[in-house]
Amino acid sequence: MQGREHLAIFAVMLLMSVGGAVGAFANNVLALMPLAILLARGLGYDSVVGLGMVYLGAFAGFNVGWGNVFSIGIAQNVAQIPQFSGLWVRVLFHAVNLLLTYAFVALYARKVKRDPTRSLVYEESEILPATNGMEDAELRSMNWRQICCALITVVGFGAIVWGSVSWGWGVPDYSAVFLGMALLIGLVGGLGVDGTADAFVKGCATLIVGAFVIGMSRAISVVMVDGKIIDTIVHYLSEPISHYGPIVGANLMFYANTIINFFVNSGSGQAVVVMPLMVPLADLAGITRQVAVQAFQFGDGFSNCLYPTSGILMSALALAGIPYQKYLKWFLPLLLLQTVLASVALTILQAIGWN
Repeated sequence: MQGREHLAIFAVMLLMSVGGAVGAFANNVLALMPLAILLARGLGYDSVVGLGMVYLGAFAGFNVGWGNVFSIGIAQNVAQIPQFSGLWVRVLFHAVNLLLTYAFVALYARKVKRDPTRSLVYEESEILPATNGMEDAELRSMNWRQICCALITVVGFGAIVWGSVSWGWGVPDYSAVFLGMALLIGLVGGLGVDGTADAFVKGCATLIVGAFVIGMSRAISVVMVDGKIIDTIVHYLSEPISHYGPIVGANLMFYANTIINFFVNSGSGQAVVVMPLMVPLADLAGITRQVAVQAFQFGDGFSNCLYPTSGILMSALALAGIPYQKYLKWFLPLLLLQTVLASVALTILQAIGWN
């Protein structure tokens, strides 16, 4: 891969973004984080590049969500427009957003490759190779244990794909498969019962912060929704939309949904809470319903990589060993560019009457 590292980064991000766009990669992106970090370090980068390839890659597609039944699908049903209509327009913006995200990650990767001390996590883990981490590695053939572990991994991911398509599996089912894979790989890999248990506990320890954040964010969501507090917030955030023209109103919808996502960090949950109010407001302000749906999706999507109330983000950062404050400082320029992209897209789409 010498000299082709950026091609590997793009290939992984392309795969992840397509999966994110159709809703296949969101919560379960955490399962791929350890592999992405190993790949990034093997290519001579750091765990931030691994996070960028998998997490930011997946959400580069999820942010637009042209095939995501859990966000766009629900929002379009509430808006009473054909499901997945406007597909090719969204695919176009998906491609633009992917290229933007890739360029951001690739520029950082090149900087770290040239000077490992500029890594965000250099102080936390000074283990970055100065050159390609694989160039001095001695090639060895896999033994039977490693081959069996690889086969278990392939079969496990195959089962997840099959179960998702044929049986409609969700996160609990994925968790059961991953747990079974972890136990089998530990035993087959020669760790034994005690070693497997120790490795499992150490792995869980890295996710404690993320698990705590998930619990707290869920508690906030329950209080906000069941206490009808979110209804008040949505009402006051939505009021200005009907007082301005359709182009400004479409952008205000995007910003309002971005704020709401802090409290309701779920695409399907936010669609159910927000869209019944946004649809009549869109009609009143002269905003097309298709644009209103995309304003919701942009607001829900981009901020998933921002808010600490996102359990998936905090878990991914914990796995990568990246402090949230450092990640935030690094990510904000990309978020600013994505916000500009979303505003330009909504302005153009509303101006041409996209419906």
